[in-house]
Amino acid sequence: MKKSMSAAYLPGNSTVLLKEVPIPEPGYGEVLIKMKSSKILGIGELVWDVFPAGKQLGGAPVNFAFFAKELGAEAYPVAALGNDQLGDEAFEMLKPTGLSLDYIQRNSMPTSRVLVTTDDQGIPQYEIVENVAWDSMECNPEVLALASEADVICWGSLAQRSEKSRESILKILDAAPETCLMVFDINIRQKFYSAEIIHESLNRADILKLNEDELPIVSELFNIEGTQAEQIASIISKYNLKSVIFTQGAVCSEVYDPAGLVSRMETPKVNVADTVGAGDSFTATYITAVLLGKSIAEAHALAVKVAAYVCTQNGAINPLPEDCRSSRQ
Repeated sequence: MKKSMSAAYLPGNSTVLLKEVPIPEPGYGEVLIKMKSSKILGIGELVWDVFPAGKQLGGAPVNFAFFAKELGAEAYPVAALGNDQLGDEAFEMLKPTGLSLDYIQRNSMPTSRVLVTTDDQGIPQYEIVENVAWDSMECNPEVLALASEADVICWGSLAQRSEKSRESILKILDAAPETCLMVFDINIRQKFYSAEIIHESLNRADILKLNEDELPIVSELFNIEGTQAEQIASIISKYNLKSVIFTQGAVCSEVYDPAGLVSRMETPKVNVADTVGAGDSFTATYITAVLLGKSIAEAHALAVKVAAYVCTQNGAINPLPEDCRSSRQ
């Protein structure tokens, strides 16, 4: 039986601090009210990022779930690993994170490896191996039941490169309730995308996350012209999106809604180890902070802070320090 819970502390300065505390017993004349935490799903690839110095566990949807959990959400990665040594190692690596591993499937395909090299600025280049475990994801009743209770689902284009996984992902998305916030983190990699894949996902999305390299690709696929802001406005209008999160690396990040630019913040200067997982942490932090009731500006500021911290670490899945876990700015 669980002996602790996440509690919200309101210190009176417009912040919300989440702390793990023992579950209290109701006293005489008291009622214990347990607030429902947000249920967040990250669906797609689970990989070993293989760097020259060693390997780190990652994959955009799993990174998303991890950082949502770090900020107090009930987070579930939905992915697949092989029945092999790398798959066993991945499970052992994930156990201390506190993520539920009940929806990570095992199959006969090999566990995914991604060969990662970084340039002098820590910007990664990926060589993604094909025909791996997450190319054979199943859509089973347990996953559909989980999706039917979701508050947020995040997915991307990469895990849809195989027909089998794509069909599974779309079925899972279609099982979500109407109240679920649908986040499409486009995550374009190598040749593993198409206009059809992106179109079908955007039709299901409320929020699109993309970066300065991905916007021109999407605009070319759909014959969208104009400035960056005009291209984003066209995408929002075409797909009736609630918002677009647009990150521009070391320069800045922006949030748009149907009325236009809502928030813009410069990227802080830090000593970069590598940028793997920075975008995933940004998206997870922004979405989770909004669910906690923060304003767009507050959520954006915290997302920038968390992503900057992630850039100072090797790999993506590293615990956040306390000042990044709270909404204190």
